[in-house]
Amino acid sequence: MVSACSFTDKLPFANGESSDAPQDVARAIPYSVTFQGLDPQEERLLAALRENSTTIRLKDRPTPTRAGLERRADDDVERFVRVLRSFGFYDAVVNYDIRDADTPPANGESEIASDDIEKIDDADAPESDGDNAEPAAQKETADSKEADAPRPVILQYRIDVGTPYLLSDAELKIVHPDGTSETRSMTDAELKTANLSIGMRAEAEPIILAEQSVLDVFRNEGYPLAKAGQKRVMADTAEKTIRVTYEVTPGKKATFGKITVDGATEVDADFIRGYHVWDSGDVYSPEKVSETRRDLAQSNLFNSVIVKPVGPVGENGEIPIEIRVQESDHRTIGGGLDYSTADGPGANAFWEHRNLFGKGEKLRLKLEGSGLKQGASASFRKPQFLRRKQALVADGEATSYTTDAYDGNLANAFTGIERRFWKHWSATYGVTVEYSDLTGPDSPNEEFYLGGLRGILRHDNTDNPLDPTEGDRLELTVSPYVSLAGANTQFTSVSLDGSQYYAFDKKGHYILAGRGRIGSIFGDERSSLPSNKRFYSGGGGSVRGYEYQTVGPLNKDGDPVGGRSVLEAGLEFRARVTDSIGLVPFVEGGNVYETVTPKDFDLMWATGLGLRYYTAIGPVRFDFAVPLDKRDNIDDDYQIYLSLGQAF
Repeated sequence: MVSACSFTDKLPFANGESSDAPQDVARAIPYSVTFQGLDPQEERLLAALRENSTTIRLKDRPTPTRAGLERRADDDVERFVRVLRSFGFYDAVVNYDIRDADTPPANGESEIASDDIEKIDDADAPESDGDNAEPAAQKETADSKEADAPRPVILQYRIDVGTPYLLSDAELKIVHPDGTSETRSMTDAELKTANLSIGMRAEAEPIILAEQSVLDVFRNEGYPLAKAGQKRVMADTAEKTIRVTYEVTPGKKATFGKITVDGATEVDADFIRGYHVWDSGDVYSPEKVSETRRDLAQSNLFNSVIVKPVGPVGENGEIPIEIRVQESDHRTIGGGLDYSTADGPGANAFWEHRNLFGKGEKLRLKLEGSGLKQGASASFRKPQFLRRKQALVADGEATSYTTDAYDGNLANAFTGIERRFWKHWSATYGVTVEYSDLTGPDSPNEEFYLGGLRGILRHDNTDNPLDPTEGDRLELTVSPYVSLAGANTQFTSVSLDGSQYYAFDKKGHYILAGRGRIGSIFGDERSSLPSNKRFYSGGGGSVRGYEYQTVGPLNKDGDPVGGRSVLEAGLEFRARVTDSIGLVPFVEGGNVYETVTPKDFDLMWATGLGLRYYTAIGPVRFDFAVPLDKRDNIDDDYQIYLSLGQAF
């Protein structure tokens, strides 16, 4: 029988000793613990021995006699043998010796000291005579106490691990519904699923965990009620091998059957059922069950979601599926503040309802204001529109702008379809209309009435929307526009934005993040384009260190005129100093060009240092940036930015 070993929390104090029992500290024998015969590379084994050791656990309550220490060591021997077997050393032998601390180990063999044991020193030894020598009477008393005090000892465990046993075969004993059975070796694919390999050291933990993976093999083949039977582990002491046999009762193969919903109150039950990813008649698949649960959890409608088969398999070969949910609050009110030296303070507030008509419809209303713009916006999203993983989306805004590039009023609206496909890909496409009455330093002082299409292709496999530590993002936007009335223009805007995140450690405390942007406008010349449809660069969302929209061509008064192409790049190193504080050195560059495509790669660069305060909803960002290509009488010496979330 193979079993995992962990006894620390289960066993009482050895030999009837109680944690509350009084200890005669003056007579207690101080001791340290060492291990001999172990490979120092066996770090997991050594840690398990220490964790299960009675002598280490009770080191701060030493016994007054060597016999008491021996009883503790005897208890450890039994524990250690079980631990060693769980690591594949079935022939291991454990002995121990107790010797005075000043006696070297036998044969000069090396020892591994326990990290949990404090080293014994001679701090209490009497000092030599000198100018500050103790009076004779006091010295005699100290000498007497020193003579009566027990001498420290070393408890040395001598471990002969022997030859490790290897896994020679892994078998499946399949018990059929009629009671018959067959036994066969696991295939390479089944071994891989179970994280086993022939010839591996026969450790208990992977052999035990593989039992659940073996059940997954059958569930993936359409047996939802597969159960594990008795596991048999046979050891060949001559060959030093282990053969394990997993008994499985698969039950009946099943297809997906009726779906029941439990726990829904405000969210429509039929809408919840519509999230299932399987078709009628599909063979049962735990992967499809997991995908359905994941999609429901990501709807932001529920605090918890459970999707599971509930047997038995019916006579028609179908198994019912239960979806159990606990609904969350569907309304949210929030807001935020931001600040930069160029733009001044800004604020926003929003109200959101995520179940407007009972089928997950989300309506979000937002107000925002700053020195650059003031306005209101609304967005609507209806999930599961006509088919799975498809949503009806709509948004609109009315904004007044006051920037160096243009000022005036803008209103637009968009309606379209958002479609998810593959695992991390999605697309949005639809129609848009826009009205603008903007005045700029190099643009016609006319009203534009535009109609157009918007197509967006996205890829996002990052792990956190506000503070990603790994993965990448890519967004391609294509938007053709044509005049419906007013000033005449026709053009197509194309842009590609991307970012990449790489973690140097498992906790994600050290992240290298990079971003890039390239865009072009095909069609009319720059002077015929609406001011707000041109490309601009500079500011907290693009190239920090320069004022908003000032990177690129300027007129004679120093005001930005925008361009028909843009190129940007940025790199950050995000390092957490503590769990809540981080430092972020960064460098960014960009430029805007009058031509359709960038005519060169001569970018305007800036660098800076950011401070992050990490909260439950995302990091608070404080950035200090300086322009490296500072222009006289145009660029300030530095810029400061304060907002929520990473820069990208």
